[in-house]
Amino acid sequence: MAKKIALYGILTSLALIFGYIESLFSLSFIAPGVKLGLANSVALILLCYGDFRGAMLVNITRILLSALLFSSPFSLVFSLTAGVLSVVIMRLLSGIKGVSVVGFSISGAAVHNLVQLTVASLLFGRAVWYYLPFLLVSALLSGGIIGILSSIIFKKIKTNIKI
Repeated sequence: MAKKIALYGILTSLALIFGYIESLFSLSFIAPGVKLGLANSVALILLCYGDFRGAMLVNITRILLSALLFSSPFSLVFSLTAGVLSVVIMRLLSGIKGVSVVGFSISGAAVHNLVQLTVASLLFGRAVWYYLPFLLVSALLSGGIIGILSSIIFKKIKTNIKI
């Protein structure tokens, strides 16, 4: 149990670092709040190992710490709801034969964006749905890139680590 907690701590730190790095490179010219999703790759790799609980714990902890360190409680509402639901959807899709890591990564990115748009529309009105096409295209691209990278990393480390 102690090994698992230590591993989750290391992976949470890694996800936090990835989140900070991606905050340095703004993609807001596409639509407000668009990010590559590097931090999500950690949860994605845990899902590749079949560790849904670990993916959820690491993702929630990373989101809470990121809001505390780098943003505001207001952004926590967007990130936490979207982060939790996207991990749930990725977990459901990862159990379906024929859906690749890239497939459930893209789906997770799309769900993340849809949930954030839903929260934004509740707070700011329906006009935010104007961003939907841009966010879905960014989900396809970023989810695909993160899915490919996570798949490569998973294949490289799967024999060296036990979760």
